[in-house]
Amino acid sequence: MLLSHKIELTPNNKAQTHFKKAFGCARLAYNWGLAKWRESYKNGIKSNHFALKKEFNALKKEKFPFVYEVSKYATAQPFTHLNLAFQKFFKDLKLGKVSYPKFKKKREYQGSFYIGGDQIKVIQGDKKDYLKIPNLPKIKMTEKLRLQGKINGATITQRGDKFYVSIQIDTTQEEFNRTQLPIKNNHTLGVDTGIKAFASLSNGLQVQAPKPLNRLTRRLKRLARQLDKKQHPKTKGDRTKKSNNYLKAVLRLNRLHTRITNTRKDFLHKLSTALVRHAKVLCLESLKVKNMLKNSRLAKALSDVSISTFNTLLDYKAKYYGREILRAHTFYPSSKTCSGCGSIKKDLSLNDRVYQCGACGVVIDRDFNASINLVKHLVSGVPTEFTPADMTAMLGDLATNRLATSMVETGMQQKPLKIFC
Repeated sequence: MLLSHKIELTPNNKAQTHFKKAFGCARLAYNWGLAKWRESYKNGIKSNHFALKKEFNALKKEKFPFVYEVSKYATAQPFTHLNLAFQKFFKDLKLGKVSYPKFKKKREYQGSFYIGGDQIKVIQGDKKDYLKIPNLPKIKMTEKLRLQGKINGATITQRGDKFYVSIQIDTTQEEFNRTQLPIKNNHTLGVDTGIKAFASLSNGLQVQAPKPLNRLTRRLKRLARQLDKKQHPKTKGDRTKKSNNYLKAVLRLNRLHTRITNTRKDFLHKLSTALVRHAKVLCLESLKVKNMLKNSRLAKALSDVSISTFNTLLDYKAKYYGREILRAHTFYPSSKTCSGCGSIKKDLSLNDRVYQCGACGVVIDRDFNASINLVKHLVSGVPTEFTPADMTAMLGDLATNRLATSMVETGMQQKPLKIFC
């Protein structure tokens, strides 16, 4: 089992300079490989990342001697990434999409590079762990490495003025279980994702997303306007020097973007982990988020809650916990179908937040109705009650993680807290 643990680093000036050199070398290798790949294609020559890496290694001593100042993996791994980028391009091309690899740009306070497991070592201390990299003193890590096992490699990244290391470890299922909270129950749970309530569960619980982008949009615009007014090159051929005030403004804007991203990821990780711990089977929709983002009125709100990332997290966490994810087909009308009698209301619009069935008279919350339909559609069996003890356990877990929750009011009298197992 391969797992990664991402930890913030506190490097000194020497280590920071070394990291930035490695960022530049990794970017150079990737762009050089992409340029050569394009050139070979124009000349009718088939190329691959192995040949490109071999050619780069043969000439780097003469043309790029500075790459020897950093790890050999900093200039070797980009060719693997380039190969993956072209594999994705050819795969998307069959689906009618164009995702040709682009050259990497030099960005202030951003970058990443890879180091192999044979060149790094984690030194355990009493309160903190330290990361040891060749040619550098040991670097303090802000928390201890939780997992035990063989270290396959690590990726060091910079976001704003902070540096992180993501350590990939080959470990066992027993070690993973040791580091995680125990599984609570084996219920089946329907999950309807949306914008107003991010997750509506078939047990009557709704979880609200923090929506950091919506909350911080005004500050984001203000910092972006301030950045644009500073002295910096504004066109491709402009050689205007970047002023110190411009670099400070870049850092402020980068910090805010990082804060928005971290707030969103923190929420998604906590919620996805809570769901896989409290349900053996999760029933969801198969949403095509890319198509939904084409709606200009909903694009910003959809990006703010990041439904696609949530589904990705659920998929890989379910494998680690031994859980099952079931998905209804894309065109299944979960919101338009009555959870009481099964009739379909074709004229239901996005503004209708309460589902009123004309056949059986059921009045129920739209999203709660959809979550129940997902369970009925994907799982067959006799309904069993979601006990008060189970509800208390889930609510306690969500409250510990400071996730905003509420109970569905409309339709709770018509639909008791039941799910299918």
